[in-house]
Amino acid sequence: MTTPRVTAFTAPTSSEDQTIVDNKLFKSICLHQILDPTNGGNRFCRFVLIAFMSVSFSVQIMQLVGLYFAVNDLQRFAFTTTTLSHAFLCMTKDYVLLTHSDKLRDTLEVARYEFTSCGARDQRVVRRSRAVLSMVLRSFAVFSWFTCVIWTLTPLFAMDEYLQVTNVDDTVSRYRVTIFNMWLPVPVDVYNAMPIWSLIYMVEVIACLFTSFSWLLFDSYVVTMCVTFNAQLRTVSASCATIGHRDCFASLSPNATGTHNIKIDDSNLLNCYDELINHIKDNQNIIKKYDDFFEIIQPVVLFQIIAGSYSVITLIFLTALAYLMGWSIISGTVLKVFFGFLSLTFELFLYCYVFNHIETEKCKMNFGLYSSNWTAMDLKFKKTLLFAMNMNSAHRRVMKVTPTSILNLEMFANVMNMAYSIVSVLLNSRGQK
Repeated sequence: MTTPRVTAFTAPTSSEDQTIVDNKLFKSICLHQILDPTNGGNRFCRFVLIAFMSVSFSVQIMQLVGLYFAVNDLQRFAFTTTTLSHAFLCMTKDYVLLTHSDKLRDTLEVARYEFTSCGARDQRVVRRSRAVLSMVLRSFAVFSWFTCVIWTLTPLFAMDEYLQVTNVDDTVSRYRVTIFNMWLPVPVDVYNAMPIWSLIYMVEVIACLFTSFSWLLFDSYVVTMCVTFNAQLRTVSASCATIGHRDCFASLSPNATGTHNIKIDDSNLLNCYDELINHIKDNQNIIKKYDDFFEIIQPVVLFQIIAGSYSVITLIFLTALAYLMGWSIISGTVLKVFFGFLSLTFELFLYCYVFNHIETEKCKMNFGLYSSNWTAMDLKFKKTLLFAMNMNSAHRRVMKVTPTSILNLEMFANVMNMAYSIVSVLLNSRGQK
């Protein structure tokens, strides 16, 4: 009879604090229920998510048709393509969560403190990471929902405002402001009628809530996993650096302290070698989970970076353009676009930051091995150490947008610099018309 594996979700409630995962947050945003549909209530959450996806998909297909009628209006075209790209991105994220829930749930096993032997002994790094992760994710959730509230309430405070749209035949139409001002094949007078406007507004509220909910679900999972890999790799690397510098028997005790060099005899050589083997196994287990995680989320992350970069550029452009056109900086239109820009920029930064630090810790693993007291060891230990370092160097799986462009903080800086350049050109070209 096999014993089921303990994961961040299957662990008893009393041991929830033994994982990096913020289970309270996961349950409050229904991510726990979606990844672990073991009862009727959890399956209901999945059903609701699928229903939201269906409504959003229908709306966005209609907006693809509406793009044709916005080709003569740069402002309208930029805004519509931004909302479209992000809506399809969110649907892609939800699709991955629903279809790969079992695999995604299994990868959360690496978040347990006791996933590695050294993590079970020294939990300082993983506990600090849990605290930081919880703070970041909860702040991200609050800011995301705050932005969603601003977007949904803006039309209610701008009932008398109208959006001018240049049609494909160069005529100008004035539409009552809604959240997205989604396109409908109806005359302007019908569109602006209160019953139709109210119906459009309610559909757009659903689409806006779905978008915020979707990116919060997937992003919470991705950031949690990245912070987890960073913490576990850092724990193993730091523990590797102590091999041979302290009694390996004493290292099995959680109260072990000290990093002094010890006298190496046959008994200690054996203990240090066993410790090295355990650390190599820990590292291999972490990398195996990382590969599983990477394989599932790589296409979505690439879509995220492309859509996020485009959205940041267009929202900067729309914010600056609205201000230059005479809109007040505290008007609903400007605030809506500005907070959308802040949310997407923070999301893009978060992705670049967490993946950047995974690669940093992977590179530090060999330094941790090299920092061990290998010079005092026998040939067997040295060969094993060299093999482990070569194995780490051979693992070159990194998140790339292009063959030469790695997802890291440098990419974020390049995106922001490119956004400034493109927006400057767009504003100058528009001002010369």
